Amino acid sequence: MIIYRLIRERYQTTPLSAAGADRVGGRWNPVGFPILYTSATPELALLEVVVHIDPQDIQPRLCWVVIEAPDPGQIVQPDLLSADWYEPSDYRSTQYFLQEWLVNPQTVSVQVPSAIVPISANYLLHTANVSFAEQVHVLDIIPFRLDSRLR
Repeated sequence: MIIYRLIRERYQTTPLSAAGADRVGGRWNPVGFPILYTSATPELALLEVVVHIDPQDIQPRLCWVVIEAPDPGQIVQPDLLSADWYEPSDYRSTQYFLQEWLVNPQTVSVQVPSAIVPISANYLLHTANVSFAEQVHVLDIIPFRLDSRLR
């Protein structure tokens, strides 16, 4: 499958690094689990980044990363999650939901719903999977200018 990430330009030399998610955690992973957050479309990847941009960061320099990865080994449906899974205040329920995969990544990728657009898909890639380097490939890195109207 072809998926997308939108990263800051300064990280374009390490586009498949999961150091940030490993260090600070996120909606689907607690600290200490190196996973990449990607999206099914460039538009969704953009939304996922825009909600986190500090308005004081006038013009962040960004790059699209186009990635080829294996189809998801697991698909998480929103109706399997707690009623408030999309709330940004507490990620414990979503982190716990994928605990088995986080600890023992038998597959490279998992499909999860977007908290912003739940009928759309994000894909988590587990960099600790033994086949990650063989199965995940950067196809392109493309500079991107964020339209000022989005902030």
